[in-house]
Amino acid sequence: MDDEPMWAAARVVAPTPGSAITIPENVNEFAIKGNHLTLVKGNQFDGRTKIDPHKHIYEFLGICNMLQYRDTENEAVRLMMFPLSLTEEAKTWLDELNEGTIETWDEL
Repeated sequence: MDDEPMWAAARVVAPTPGSAITIPENVNEFAIKGNHLTLVKGNQFDGRTKIDPHKHIYEFLGICNMLQYRDTENEAVRLMMFPLSLTEEAKTWLDELNEGTIETWDEL
């Protein structure tokens, strides 16, 4: 049972096209640096019950707080990078949310 996804249930959900996360329109265009991607991908959450999701969020925010992009709010960086911190069932969960339902970090 330890290896079951947290939200395991007898249901079928069709993935929605597009992302559930909406990046604010006023965000300046920027490229995420490769070493920053490596940090985030080194702390991926798969959604299994044996891994603490609160610890994942805490570590993810710690990584994001170290990153600075000129003329870009940290919230936008978090929203853009968070999907990269998920894998397996956790990524499936995010992909199954309706398009555009998350607009802020607090909503996420």
